[in-house]
Amino acid sequence: MSNKKQGINFNPFIVMACMVIACAAASYVIAPGAYDRETIDGVTRVLADSYHPVDRTPVTLFQIFKSLPEGLTATANMMFVVMLIGGVVQIYSDTGVMAAAINSVLSVKKVSSEAIISLIMIAFFVIGGILGWSEQIIPFVPIVISLTLALGYDSLVGMAISGFACLISFAVGPFNVYTVGTSHTIAELPMFSGWQLRICALLVICALSLFWVLRYARKIKKDPSKSLMADVDTSDLRIPTDISDVLNTPKTLSLVVLAISFAVVIYGLLNLGWSYTEMGAVFMMGGIVVALLNRVAPTACVNMILKGMRGAMEGALIIGAARAVQVTMSYGGIIDPIVHGLSTMMQSSSQYLTSCVMFIMNFFINMLIPSGSGQATAVMPIMVPLADMLGITRQTAVLAFQFGDGISNTFWFSNGTLLIYCALAKLSLKKWYKFILPLHGIFVLVEFVFLYIAVATGYGPF
Repeated sequence: MSNKKQGINFNPFIVMACMVIACAAASYVIAPGAYDRETIDGVTRVLADSYHPVDRTPVTLFQIFKSLPEGLTATANMMFVVMLIGGVVQIYSDTGVMAAAINSVLSVKKVSSEAIISLIMIAFFVIGGILGWSEQIIPFVPIVISLTLALGYDSLVGMAISGFACLISFAVGPFNVYTVGTSHTIAELPMFSGWQLRICALLVICALSLFWVLRYARKIKKDPSKSLMADVDTSDLRIPTDISDVLNTPKTLSLVVLAISFAVVIYGLLNLGWSYTEMGAVFMMGGIVVALLNRVAPTACVNMILKGMRGAMEGALIIGAARAVQVTMSYGGIIDPIVHGLSTMMQSSSQYLTSCVMFIMNFFINMLIPSGSGQATAVMPIMVPLADMLGITRQTAVLAFQFGDGISNTFWFSNGTLLIYCALAKLSLKKWYKFILPLHGIFVLVEFVFLYIAVATGYGPF
């Protein structure tokens, strides 16, 4: 019964529908107004002193239903690239390339157990922070949990060095296509610009996470009674590792292709003005090369891509559903009144305090919209003009959004991926919170420091 209730409350599509209805209702209540805007060098900015009353444009019932197809159409480019990348990921998964890479790390037995779990956690930091993967690594979590049990640790350690490592590095990933990429598109910023500060944040957050997990692992290795999982029978979680996926020449070359694809995409985005379209093309080319290297028949390759696209479709559709919220706000003319109200309320606050408020706001919004790209699509249309009005750079607003959205992925019970990781480790949320809450407090302080740096340095380019 409780699960059904949770599904009703936190299904992202139902949340989006409720937000559309709420925005439509607000169009009948909020006093209408608008800012004038100017476009200079392709960047549209709000003119701060230009707010003026306009005629009310209440949202009709037909427009409520029309907002969804318009949202899907407006975000089609992002949606299809997300699905195509999902298809490419499926090629790497079905050909055993990623499994072989994980197995190669797991097979290192000439070093200490702490070194092994450190290597594994760092590998998943790279997967989550650089590649932006999270739920894609679910099949590997049971393998890692089984290994940690064999090494004398508990299932929490196994979940922490795999699933948690991906979630937390995803939160501050410098090239995260789902959060940063979507936000930069809406904010009209150069794609993945400002990556240097996000790299620093990634290194700090990952170092803190590694220290925290190793501290716990060392404690329970010395005294198993101190394990949070001491009263849970996890003997059935020990599974034999499939050694059939080995890092042979084709799979090694496949990983090289993945690295090259990613390097080409980053170079193109930073130097050639590329967008989602070119990104999707490069990853598709790399995926086809990997299929050829692993002797996948053309029909099988197509089926892998379609399978991966189907798996990524729900996440892609959330982007379009979230844009429906923006479309509805545009119909009703309520974006500018909301921005005006927030800017008036916060105009006496410092720029730093404002960026912290943006962070906190997105932390709680993520409870309702677990999708990073969906949340970016829903909130950035308000945060961008608000940042312009309050003298905060758009890049700082994006950083506040990314921190608020990402860091809470390891906290909110509405995050389906977190629940799956916990279930695989037989880890209750109560035990998880006992483990993670002190570290979460540290994360928040660290991210406040990085927001201060962003404000103090005029983090840009604008």
